[in-house]
Amino acid sequence: MKRTGMLLSAMLLLASLSIGQTKWVVEKSHSNINFTVAHLVVSEVTGKFKDFTGTIESSKEDFSDMKVHIAIKAGSVDTDEPNRDGHLKSPDFFNAGVDSIVTFKSTKVEKVAEGKYKITGDLTMRGVTKPVVLDAQLKGKTKNPWGKVVAIFKSSTTIDRTAWGLKWNKGLEAGGLLVGENVDLTFNVEFIQG
Repeated sequence: MKRTGMLLSAMLLLASLSIGQTKWVVEKSHSNINFTVAHLVVSEVTGKFKDFTGTIESSKEDFSDMKVHIAIKAGSVDTDEPNRDGHLKSPDFFNAGVDSIVTFKSTKVEKVAEGKYKITGDLTMRGVTKPVVLDAQLKGKTKNPWGKVVAIFKSSTTIDRTAWGLKWNKGLEAGGLLVGENVDLTFNVEFIQG
């Protein structure tokens, strides 16, 4: 009997915790995930991922306890140059035919100022998982014309792509590398409540 009571108490506690959570879902048509990488040392190439999903779960109005999950289809990489995109999808880079999904899953959120956060999480790419920290800003919370509450976040980080196995490169005659190792990632995302 005592065991049944403990089980019931645990179930009620879990239910009460989940009731307070609000789920927010990426509104993809007004969101983008972009990257920038050095080319020929002094130039830059930019690109984006066209296919991704994501959620935030939070029980607090200020998102200070949010849990973030983003999933990106590696094969949706787009730099406006088909040959380069094909190379990026190959085993030299994303290996999109095998490791088709890139994920970010938060493990810790620190509110550093009003509307500003440090989001620590695990970035998984090519089967390798490493921690990264996103500098995130809540740009605002509003209602769209259809009455849905929307939260707009902009987040960024810089990663060393070689740590995830994206190591392809060529040396230049004048010194330096054809493709930079550091990649700037920027997430401009609208999340719709519910």
